[in-house]
Amino acid sequence: MNLVATDGRGRLTMASTHIGDPSDIPQRSLDALRHADLLIFEEDRPARSFLKAAGVHRDYLRYSEHDQKHTLAECEAALKKGQWVAYMSDQGTPGLADPGRDLVSIAYRLGAKVQVIPGPSSLTAAIAACPFDCWAFHYLGFLPQEPGRRLTALRAAAGMTRPMVIMDTPYRLKHLLGSCQQAFGASRRAFLALDITGASEEFLSGNLAELVRHAEKLGTKLNFVLIIDGA
Repeated sequence: MNLVATDGRGRLTMASTHIGDPSDIPQRSLDALRHADLLIFEEDRPARSFLKAAGVHRDYLRYSEHDQKHTLAECEAALKKGQWVAYMSDQGTPGLADPGRDLVSIAYRLGAKVQVIPGPSSLTAAIAACPFDCWAFHYLGFLPQEPGRRLTALRAAAGMTRPMVIMDTPYRLKHLLGSCQQAFGASRRAFLALDITGASEEFLSGNLAELVRHAEKLGTKLNFVLIIDGA
């Protein structure tokens, strides 16, 4: 399949990668890394790993807090020239908890073609392993880091009748579970997916009090998805 635009428009590809097992990276994403005119990644370490998997050594732009303005300008310039831009987040499918949304907005504003290469997603993987019904759910995403604001946000969601999906950085897991227990009560049913597809993959189902106790035994470097059952 030819991934390069043939109508003169620029093209932005949102390329998925793995979430734990490197063998899960889509072949089409590797092809994009080999052939796109401009590559954009979040961080250097994952970028080097992905390029190695693609068997290429190439320059790329980094999209971080310090590089954001420059990278957005370069992306816009490339799309205006009719070039192919490929973006890959650190893990999984872009768009939920990474800066890829800004790139997509630019592409639509310029009339560029937007393409998605689907692949692994910690969100859908966690739902697949969750024992309670998630046919409809609320995605709460990353909550405020400050404990008081986080607890306020959780209490505002306590009456929701559908399951709630929460994500955060690994080192905040224990604090997050404690806040959830305060907001929802110790008996609220919950599900915790840890290190999905990784060497330490583990799925835990129980009430929040049980998950809080179990979390005391865990390390601080495991990526996770937390699903809280509805009221």
